[in-house]
Parts: sequence; C-alpha cells; structure tokens
Amino acid sequence: MSSIENTPLDELQWKSPEWVNAFGLRTDNVLEYFAQSPFFDRTSNNQVLKMQHQFSDANYTVNPYEMILKDLKKMKGVEFVIAMVREPDFWVIRKQHRHSETETQTIADFYIIGSSVYMAPSIKAILSSRLLSTTLNLRNAMRSLQGLPQFSPSKGHYYEFSTLYEKEGEDKHPDKKEQLTEKQNETEEESSFQLPSTSSSAFNNLLNLSLQKTSVFLDEIPEKCVSDGKGPTSTDMTPQGSQIQGKMN
Repeated sequence: MSSIENTPLDELQWKSPEWVNAFGLRTDNVLEYFAQSPFFDRTSNNQVLKMQHQFSDANYTVNPYEMILKDLKKMKGVEFVIAMVREPDFWVIRKQHRHSETETQTIADFYIIGSSVYMAPSIKAILSSRLLSTTLNLRNAMRSLQGLPQFSPSKGHYYEFSTLYEKEGEDKHPDKKEQLTEKQNETEEESSFQLPSTSSSAFNNLLNLSLQKTSVFLDEIPEKCVSDGKGPTSTDMTPQGSQIQGKMN
C-alpha cells in the first residue's frame, strides 16, 4: 500500500478482478468501479451524492448514470463523469470542476481498458518527453557527424562515411571490432618493417660499392647502376678504379 501511495498517479496501474467478477463492468456501474481506485477523489460531488443516497429511499436503480449526471449538474465543485464509451472494454473518465450547469473545466482524464485503470498523461509531460527524445537524438547525430569531415592534398575536403558505418558495426558486434583491431595492428607491424623498393635497391648498390677494393667516387658512379638496381661487379669497376688512382698519383 505504501508503494502505491508513493507512486505518481500517471505511472500507476490499478485493477480489481474480484470486484469485476462480483458485479461485472458496464457503463451503468463503471463510475462505482472507478470509485474503488486510488484515482478517485473522496471529496468529490460523486462521493457526496453516494453518501446522501446511502441511507435514503432514493436510489439509482433505473438509468443510474443519467440520474447521477442530472444531480451533478445541480452542484458545483469537483466531479467525475464518463467522457467516452466503447463497450465492452473501454471507457474514459473525466475529472472536472463544475462552475455552473453549463460551464466546466477539465482537470484530468482517466481511461479504463478491460479492468485496468490508467491516468492519461498531461500535454506538458508528453511534450517534455518528445522534446527530450528529440534533443538526445540530435546530440548523438552531431557527435557522429563531427568525425566525418576529412582532408587530404589529393582529394581535398571530403566525408568518410565508411568510418561511421564501421563504428556502428563495431558497436553492434564487439567481437568483430577486436578482430579488426588485431588485423590492423598486424598490418601496421608488417608495413613498418618493409622498405620501399627504390630505397632497397639504392642501399644494395651502395653496399656493393663499399665492399670493392678500389677507390670509387660517388659522382663517377654510372647512373645505370643505380637506376637499374644492379650493383657493379669487381671486373666492371677495376678499370675505373685504376684510372682514378692514376690521376690521383
């Protein structure tokens, strides 16, 4: 009981299967069923009429709801009326303040589905929920868009949508994310140890030259050796080496 009292009315669901099994649920007694719920106001005009006719000869056996509505129009204050009927399993109960026989002000609406009673949310609560949901979705969208713009000298400014799709796939499949990360790390390690082909051939040529016994100046190395990637042999370089040493002498 304490949990029901602490729960907001717009978050509460109430029903009484025992009452429905004993009396049934129809339009002529739906207000009586609603009066058993925590949504009912014990100070309303409905409760006043019930107490007045409890010990009197007057009763509402014939067209009970029409008789109650007729008496309610003569009073002022808070009352409960049936705003909509769709038998056999749907009713809308309206709580309103009556100022005169023709003037009323709506306070809240309640609806009964089957035997369950709910309070309809207010327009303020609906708008607040929708605006909050919209704001959160826009915030997530802006965060995703911030990582899309890319720039490269060859392409200029462009948007990399593949990164967004990969991120969404990683969020849905964390196992695949780990596998992709491992493959990327392996690829980076392999590429870090690989030298470009031109640098490798030039390095081999210089290494072969350093192993020669003759003295050779770098500015006299034939361009064909470096460009073709074929290091000169000892027989090829011997004449040039002797000429160079002769000049030096």
